[in-house]
Amino acid sequence: MVAIVEILLTPENIDHCKVVEELSPSITEINYLRRTLRGDWVIPLRFCHTKGTIAHGGTISFILDTSMFLLLSALSNNEKGGLSLGLNIQFFNACKPGKVDVYSKMIKEGKNIVFGSCDLYQGDDIVASGTQQMKVFRNSKELSFNTFFSENVTHIR
Repeated sequence: MVAIVEILLTPENIDHCKVVEELSPSITEINYLRRTLRGDWVIPLRFCHTKGTIAHGGTISFILDTSMFLLLSALSNNEKGGLSLGLNIQFFNACKPGKVDVYSKMIKEGKNIVFGSCDLYQGDDIVASGTQQMKVFRNSKELSFNTFFSENVTHIR
């Protein structure tokens, strides 16, 4: 079984961190005018602690980080990627397993560095907020991010 997994996961066919698929991302809106993204993710029990009642902070950080990266990628039609230079997270409330909503925004865009923000909600409660600085690079090959987007994603131009 290990050999099969190693064959399937070669550097040439890895477009994103595979753990993301377990978090069921669904980006539902990209607003090119406001430079924003909306979506939801699902945090399963296996990414929780305290007897499965609280989502791990690393999972929340991963969702915030990835949501900001996806915004950069989507706004550039997948021509640009980002490498995190800094990721700052503030936690406000405990997060339970289940659905969470994200709202990402591009704050400032330079030629080589961009600044983004993302808020993560569960119901009406804000769970965490993050800001990020990313080094921008050109994607050198065709990457597929279909896993992240809803079939009915809204594009506002």
